[in-house]
Amino acid sequence: MIMKKTLTIFLVTLLMTLAFQLKSEVLYTVDGEAYEGKLVGFKYGNIIFNIYKFGKFHASKRFPMNTVWKIIINEPRKDNLQSSFEMEDKYKELRKGKRSKRVKLSGNQKWIDTGVVVKIGQDILFSVSGAIFINKDTKVFQVGEMELNWDKRKPMPNQPLGALIAKVGNRGIPFYVGDDKAPFHMSNEGTLFIGINDFNLEDNDGEFIISVYF
Repeated sequence: MIMKKTLTIFLVTLLMTLAFQLKSEVLYTVDGEAYEGKLVGFKYGNIIFNIYKFGKFHASKRFPMNTVWKIIINEPRKDNLQSSFEMEDKYKELRKGKRSKRVKLSGNQKWIDTGVVVKIGQDILFSVSGAIFINKDTKVFQVGEMELNWDKRKPMPNQPLGALIAKVGNRGIPFYVGDDKAPFHMSNEGTLFIGINDFNLEDNDGEFIISVYF
C-alpha cells in the first residue's frame, strides 16, 4: 500500500515536472507525422525544428518546406505558420499573367541555358520537381543535401551540395534557388542559366524539372 502511494506521488510529480519544462510546438508533415518541439529557424528552403522527448530537447532536424503541412505554435494563434499548400496558392497568384518556360536539368549538367532573357528590375519565379543522385547512394531534392558543409570547390561554397542554383549571364554570380517559390528580383540583365551546386558531376544521375515564370 505504501509502495503504491509512493509510486503515485512519483508519477504525479513527474507529470508536473514535465508540464513545466520546455513549452512545445507541433510540426505536422504532409504524410501525417507529428513532431513535438520548437521551431528554431528557416534556412535554404528548410524548416529547422528542435524535437523534444519527454519535455526535453532530443534532436535538431531539418524539414524541406514541401514536406511540412503546418506548425502549431504553442496554442493556435493568428500568427502561426501557413501550410505549404496555402503558400503554394499564394505563389500561383504571383505567377498569373507571367510567361513560363519549362526546362529539364540532368544531374550531370553543370549549367544550362534556359532561353529566358531577364531585365534589371524584373521578378522571376521558379517551380521545381524531380530529384538527382549526387553519388550512387545519395538522392537529393532541389534543396540539396541536408548536411551543410562549406566547400570552395562548389559554385556556391556556403550552400548545400546538389542544390538547384541559377545565374544571369555566363559570368554571373550564382544565387541559390532550391525550393524557394517566392519572386527573385533581378539586379542584372542577360540570359538565365540554371545549374547544380556540385563540383563533381560525373557520378550524378536523375534530373530536375524547372518551370521559370518571367
